[in-house]
Amino acid sequence: MKKNYILSSLASLLLSGFAFAQTQISFESSEGFTLTSIHTQNAWEVSEGSDGVLQNQIISDEQASDGSFSFKNSHEDAFGSQWLPIFGAAKAFDTPRDYKDLVISYDIYITEQNGADFEFTAYAEGQEVFSPVAGIGLENRGYIYVIVDENYGTEYTDESIAWNINTWHNIKIEITENNIKYYLDNNLIYTGNNFTQLDVYGINMLHNNYGGSAYYDNINIEEGTLNTQQNKLDSFSFYPNPAKDYIHITSAGNSIENVKVFSITGKEIINSVHKSFINTSALNKGTYLLEVTQNGNTTRKLFIKE
Repeated sequence: MKKNYILSSLASLLLSGFAFAQTQISFESSEGFTLTSIHTQNAWEVSEGSDGVLQNQIISDEQASDGSFSFKNSHEDAFGSQWLPIFGAAKAFDTPRDYKDLVISYDIYITEQNGADFEFTAYAEGQEVFSPVAGIGLENRGYIYVIVDENYGTEYTDESIAWNINTWHNIKIEITENNIKYYLDNNLIYTGNNFTQLDVYGINMLHNNYGGSAYYDNINIEEGTLNTQQNKLDSFSFYPNPAKDYIHITSAGNSIENVKVFSITGKEIINSVHKSFINTSALNKGTYLLEVTQNGNTTRKLFIKE
């Protein structure tokens, strides 16, 4: 039982490293956040007004969907209302994220209706200005809109779909090569075209200062998960495990195109010319990763060499 538990944990670790990249932001003290302006904390940047950086975009302990802290996208008393959402915070990624396979989700809690519109955008770096790749707004009357073009044009979702004040909601955005899907509390609410087909350079959370505040928590950014879900359809099986001299491979779906073996550190060890079996006799005892490509997609599974 202990071996199986360790192997399962190792599988999760390896798959997270090989199949997708994941970033989680919960604004907790364990991540280095403190109860002050979010500006410069973990590379977040706050909007600037006429007198410099806004002071009221803060890490707060007033609300949290999990843990103790969240980001408070606050009303700015020193400024009037704005035509578009421009007040808030943004974070640029260390490396751009692939527009063909990206999932972004977050929790949001809004304190007032008939106040501000609260907008979340994943953006690309254009030639002169930042361009939206995807974006969703929780509009002041309780409606929801999404960004549908490079000029921040919007469309409303069905009027029956609404958000509630003083309630934690979860928003999820699935970005693929041709489509963008939006979910509210795990329910699909809109499907649109991927109108830019540009990699995502960062995210921002903004409002137009008509009143009320929004709390954001548990931002989750996963790259490669949608293809991983597709891989399950093109899965394979193999035996024996643990292995000695050979591993035999059978396909549950499409024909096998390529078979490889990697060490647990990611080094390629075998690139097999055979598609139905692989010779493991030369491998040292230990744990390895078997990678099989089917229909252009790859699936990876762990095995032990005795």
